Amino acid sequence: MCSFCGSLQQAPSDENSIDRIVFLDQFGDYGCPCCGVQLSKALIDDVIVEACKECDGIFLDREAFHDISWNRRAAYDGAEEAPIPVSQEELQEERDCPKCHNTMETHPYYGPGNSVIDSCNRCHIVWLDAGELTTIERAPGLRKLRR
Repeated sequence: MCSFCGSLQQAPSDENSIDRIVFLDQFGDYGCPCCGVQLSKALIDDVIVEACKECDGIFLDREAFHDISWNRRAAYDGAEEAPIPVSQEELQEERDCPKCHNTMETHPYYGPGNSVIDSCNRCHIVWLDAGELTTIERAPGLRKLRR
């Protein structure tokens, strides 16, 4: 983000990021619940989020998660990927919310794709591990039109 005019210039996504995260040159406000490093400000489809440069995890509010996931599903025209069963090991993982430090709820995402996500109902946030957004994007099922 330009400190003079406040505009955003779209940078290319990190080639190593499966979820097409564009890291900004700015630290985020929170720590990574997986790695413990400070999160960085990032862009996902022109929405500012926080993400981890170490593990590519994504920290965003529920509304942003909803909008990004449905817009990506609507725009996706590649081959759908068959969902794999939810890992029981992933369901047992516990992570603390970067914002309030309480334990987040770990649960299957009940939309398209078999992803296990973490959320904090107190803070209205979602934590996505690397690749979970892409799994949701490419899952078979209804694809709504963009809003």
